[in-house]
Amino acid sequence: MSKITKYKISATIAAGATTASAYSVPIRGRVIAVGVDYPTHTCTVDLDTDGEASDQKILDLAAANTDATYYPRTPVCTYTGAETVLSYTALKVYEPFAVYGRVKLSLASGTATETVSVYLMVEEN
Repeated sequence: MSKITKYKISATIAAGATTASAYSVPIRGRVIAVGVDYPTHTCTVDLDTDGEASDQKILDLAAANTDATYYPRTPVCTYTGAETVLSYTALKVYEPFAVYGRVKLSLASGTATETVSVYLMVEEN
């Protein structure tokens, strides 16, 4: 039986800086949704896996300052690495990101002393 768990990651830009980063606790599951709690000023927000054989980009948001919820997905592929498409169509198949390790929150082009928090909704088994 699976369960849904919410994880929070927050990063604060230090005085005199424009970037910051923070890591989640180790996560094992599928990222169902990501809520972003932006500060007053705009900044760029990136979410990537960390500690896996190859990092994967979960979310890459341009400068914004409006709180929002996202449902990031990744293309499914065949055993040869080709993207899976639905039969008789050109529609690609997408699934939630599978994560086994930490998630890194990176901020750029931000304003000093402001904090961004992200909330990961993860389906775990």
